[in-house]
Amino acid sequence: MMYLPNSSASASLDYTLHHEYHDDFVNACISVIDSPILPHHNTSMRPYKRTTTLRKSVGFPMQKLLVLPDPLLAEAARYPVTSGLYVTDIGYFHEADHHYRDRPEGCASHILMYCVQGTGWYELDGSKPHVVHAGDLVILPAHMPHVYGANAAEPWSIYWIHLRGEHALTYIEPLMSSKISAIPPSKAPKWLELFHECYDALETGYSLQAMTYASQIMGYMLGMLAYGQSTGVIMVSSKRAAEQSVQYMLEHLERAVTLKELAAQAQLSAPHYSQLFKQATGHSPIDYFLRLKIQHSCRYLDFTDWTVKQISSELGFKDPYYFSRLFSKMMGRSPTEYRNKTKG
Repeated sequence: MMYLPNSSASASLDYTLHHEYHDDFVNACISVIDSPILPHHNTSMRPYKRTTTLRKSVGFPMQKLLVLPDPLLAEAARYPVTSGLYVTDIGYFHEADHHYRDRPEGCASHILMYCVQGTGWYELDGSKPHVVHAGDLVILPAHMPHVYGANAAEPWSIYWIHLRGEHALTYIEPLMSSKISAIPPSKAPKWLELFHECYDALETGYSLQAMTYASQIMGYMLGMLAYGQSTGVIMVSSKRAAEQSVQYMLEHLERAVTLKELAAQAQLSAPHYSQLFKQATGHSPIDYFLRLKIQHSCRYLDFTDWTVKQISSELGFKDPYYFSRLFSKMMGRSPTEYRNKTKG
């Protein structure tokens, strides 16, 4: 169900909900809470006495909101293609004045919120309040107590997604373990483009086909955030160090290079360079260099009639037997088996 601003459905909507009939729907656009309110950390408004009766007024201007029906969610949970990861709720709240949510028992879904303007705050499992600024990403794991709200003076505008699935936690764990709390400006436009594509697909109708497409998009969106990520200056430094080194490696595939040489080329100490490179690629510099060699050896096997000994020599391996063992380890088959395998 979707409610658009200024529509008759939105303007006349006034729900009284007891307990949490649909936890995520209640979260949408709450602008009136039947309890006293007090300033919270000078950044928001938070009730000091919660109540089970909540009312929804006309919502937020320019809002987007989709809550997928329970029967469709049950179908998605059973379907092999979507059971690993699927969207339960998705939306956008623009300048969400009085937006506030307190879930003492957590939510059945994992929640992602991306702030594009304004400010807000959140607390997770009794932690101290975290202030949220434009560009920040908030991840709230399922079933973990949390509370969040918009800054009263400068309410946030947020894109938000609720996720479930057998592998949903596996998708977000790398983001949490890497302490990713922002979307880099270089990735934000593409991420938002995918968000709108996901939303538009689900808006076309409550179908398993739409859910399947949205599931694949969501996997891509989460992968974008996890791949090669770090935070702040470290992220920029590691990416720059890795890009420069990979180019240097590609230009010197015909010989051996040392860690000391690569670090000097990057103008960093060997330990610091190794740390930054692994943060960016997931591999140590020398391991990555060997992988590049094996990758290029496949091209020689595919497009030339060179012997294994000739190829290993071309790529700077003094011992063809070591090259063959390394190739088998990385490719899962020997160079000869790889060459004889039908491709395409």
